[in-house]
Order: sequence, then C-alpha cells, then structure tokens
Amino acid sequence: MIFKKLQALKPFTKVLLVGTGTGAGYTAYTVDSPEDLRQLGIFRFGRAAKTVGKIVVDYKTSLRGLPAPSEGYDDAIQKCHQRSAERLLELACANGGVFIKVGQHISGMEYLIPPEYTQTLSVLTSQAPQASKEDVVYVVETELNAKVDDIFSEFSDKPVGAASLAQVHIAKLKTTGETVAVKVQHKRVYKNSRTDVNTMELLVSVADAVFPEFRLMWLVDEIKKNLPNELDFLHEAKNADEAARRFKHLKFLRIPKINYDLTTKRVLTMEFCEGAHVDDVEYLKKHKIDPHDVCVKIGRTISEMIFLQGYLHSDPHPGNVLINSKGNGNYEIILLDHGLYLNISDHIRRLYSDLWLAILKPDLQEIRKVASQMGVGELYGLFACMVTRRSWKSVTGGIGKSKMNESEKDELRMYASSLIPQISEVLARMPREMLLILKTNDLMRNIEHKLGVFGSSDCHLEMSRCVIRSSHQLAIRRTDSRLQKLRIGFKMYWSLFKIFVYQYYLRFVNSSSL
Repeated sequence: MIFKKLQALKPFTKVLLVGTGTGAGYTAYTVDSPEDLRQLGIFRFGRAAKTVGKIVVDYKTSLRGLPAPSEGYDDAIQKCHQRSAERLLELACANGGVFIKVGQHISGMEYLIPPEYTQTLSVLTSQAPQASKEDVVYVVETELNAKVDDIFSEFSDKPVGAASLAQVHIAKLKTTGETVAVKVQHKRVYKNSRTDVNTMELLVSVADAVFPEFRLMWLVDEIKKNLPNELDFLHEAKNADEAARRFKHLKFLRIPKINYDLTTKRVLTMEFCEGAHVDDVEYLKKHKIDPHDVCVKIGRTISEMIFLQGYLHSDPHPGNVLINSKGNGNYEIILLDHGLYLNISDHIRRLYSDLWLAILKPDLQEIRKVASQMGVGELYGLFACMVTRRSWKSVTGGIGKSKMNESEKDELRMYASSLIPQISEVLARMPREMLLILKTNDLMRNIEHKLGVFGSSDCHLEMSRCVIRSSHQLAIRRTDSRLQKLRIGFKMYWSLFKIFVYQYYLRFVNSSSL
C-alpha cells in the first residue's frame, strides 16, 4: 500500500526535483567559501532526504510485527520518536534557516506532535545555531554599502540572540554614540529559501503518503505564504511601527524604534532594549516582579491583538518577549521580532469571539454552531479542546471553574497521541487564520506554564473583557438602528461591569484566605 502511494507521487516529485535543482544551481553560482559549498542546494536536499529516509526505515523496522496497542509497541514507538526527533534536530542545525523555523513550529504543536519531538526540538527556540562574525560582517557591509568600522564604533563579536533567519548584535553608532541592536539576516538564508521550501514540500508529501494520519502539508503552505515577508526586514520595520501605533495605550508595552537610515531588506537597526527573557524566573524573583502580573499583561496584549485590533504578532515565544525591571517591582514588557503579523478579518474575529463566549458560558449548542460555521463540523468538541488546551470535561463544566491538574494533563497527552488523524482533520478544515491564532495561544500558554500561573482566573477575565468588547462592537457595526446600537452598548458595559465586580470579589476572597 505504501509503495503504491509513493508511486502516485512520481509526477509531483519530478516537478519538485527540477525546482530543487534550479535552486541548487543558483546557489552554486554564488559560492564564496567552503561553507557556501557545504550549503549548496543539492547537499542540503541530500541531507534532508537522507534524514527522512532513515526516519521512515526506523519506524518500519522498529514496529514490524508488534501489535498495536501493546506495551512492546508503545515502548518501541516512544524510542523511535526520540531517535527521529534527534535526527530532525541535527538536520535543522546542519541546514539552518527554514529548517530551524519548521523545527520551532513543530516544537509548539503539543496538541498534534508526540512529546519526544516537541521537547527535543524546543531547544531551537532559544539556542538556534549562530552565524560566524565573518558572515555577519559580509551581509552588513554588502547591504549598507560601507565598512562596519565606518558606521559603528563598536560591534559585538557574539550575538545576543540567534534565530532561524537572523541574529542580533549589539553595536554603538559612530555618529551619535547610541547603543543599537542590529538584526542581520543569515548570509545564505535568502538564496536557499526556495530550494528549502521545495525540498520540504517533497519530503512532507512522502511523509504524508507513508504516515497519512499526520497531514502536515498545511505547515509547508503556511511557510510558503509567510516566508517572503519574514525575509524582508523593511516589512518587519513597518510592522513594528504599526504595532507601536496601535498599542501605544498599553503603557507597560515597549516596541523598539527603528533606525531606517541603517535598515534594508536584510539588515534591521533598532534601539537596544535591556531585558531578560520572560520565562527567566530567577530574574523575576531577583527584581521582585510578580509573574502572575506579567502573564496578565501579556494576555491582555495578545487578547487585544486578536479580538480588538485583528492585528496579531504571530511569534511571541520567550525569546521575543523581554522583561526589563524599572525598580520596586515595576517593569516594562519589550516585544521583539515583528516579521510575522496576522491581519484577522472581522468575519473571523466575530466567529472566534462568539466561540469563546460560548466556551466561557459554557453553551455546548452554541459551541457546535460556531464551530460548524468555522468549517469544523462534527469535530467541534475536539476543536474546543484544541482552542482552550483543556479536556472536554473541563470545557463542558466551564474552564473558569477549575484549574488544570496533573490528571487532566495526562488525559490531554493520551488524547493527543490517540487522536492524531482527527486533530489533523481539524487543522485541515478550520480557517487558515486559526493556524497562527492557535500557535500564538499555545506560545502564550507555554509562558504561563513556565511561570506557574496557567489557568489563573485573572488571565481568563482579561481575555473575557476583550471577547465581550469584540463581540458587541462588531454587532454594533452590523446594525443601522440607533436604538439597537444603544441596547448592544448597554449590554456590553453591563457585562464588563459584572466582570469588574467578580474580579474584585475574587481578590477579596483570596486576600481573606491568606
């Protein structure tokens, strides 16, 4: 059966191999060093094909003859997951660029991918491979048409942060003495990007044929759509300006200002902002910063982005969110990496707001109705669990009425491994915007978990405020009746007032129990 599926892929494979070969030829034409030679498209493709081949053979040989489910099968497949995850990590580090980005994305898909993969690949979000100083200087001087020493009086040898597509160095401007952060695109990322995407499309097609329950082609489609913007730092600079304008009312939020005189498509120069990663618990303790308050404020920011502005930063992992102490427990939140923003249509905002209103009540019929409108159909229960990252029992009982415990975490892990085909089906059916929304939600929840405040009532209340405002404000825009507008407005403020009273009631109860 598997052989027949692979045979059916032959015409598609030939087309992609031509594209991959073309990318390799372009890369070969611009070889500047031994490392450039090692990163030729044909070698990158070879490493990827070899890795995927080893993984497929490992699964087929390790699981042959083992009945599923059984203790022997479970033990064998877990070991196979771990070996395969380590091979993918090695491939991502060797090929870099787009491969690291995919690895980072997979590491956040705990609702679909086995934990051996997500845990092993999570290192890529904080410890991505670094480019050499020579490569960094080459890109900066090529892009800015000047020697580094003519622009900067200081330029750090080591980056303060390295990511899949670029790394950031601290520098000091020669003209003003201002300390800046210089984001430099990895030398070979742009010219390898087309080859890498074509390679992934081919290999994911093979993986889909061999393991049809995973259905990961949507991930390649998202990367193909978003990568051009992420590789254009002028686009990122404009996103940063737009975000700063839209969220200037959030006084705790800081977005670095851009120096456009020293910014191109591959070099981004901005003000340098001090701070520690948001999940640095020791830093928070040292500066007497309340992690609960941090999560509430980040949650308010993300909720406003999704529900009120429809303009969502789609990669708020801990490396992109810094906390800067201002003394006496005060702090500011610094949001970095504005390369990928999602513009959420009013239609999706309305549906997503209605879905959360139904979940918070909870109203199971309304959940089913809204999920159906979002294309999920009979899988509405699984969809609600994926959105909330809670069990169906918690959803039906009201997620605000109970905190997640270890037994619920174990239940979610069990279902995540046993319902992979259904989860893949939900991801394939739901609106494309929901992919980045779910990714952002997962990143936010991971931060809450690391800071030990997951599922706190204040976080839910902050989101509830934004959900109520979004749902009612969109309803006001859809009616021409002044009387109806007044009714909807009154209903909105009454609901917000009840949340306000409930929040103070909880604070009173909590303070009384101390």
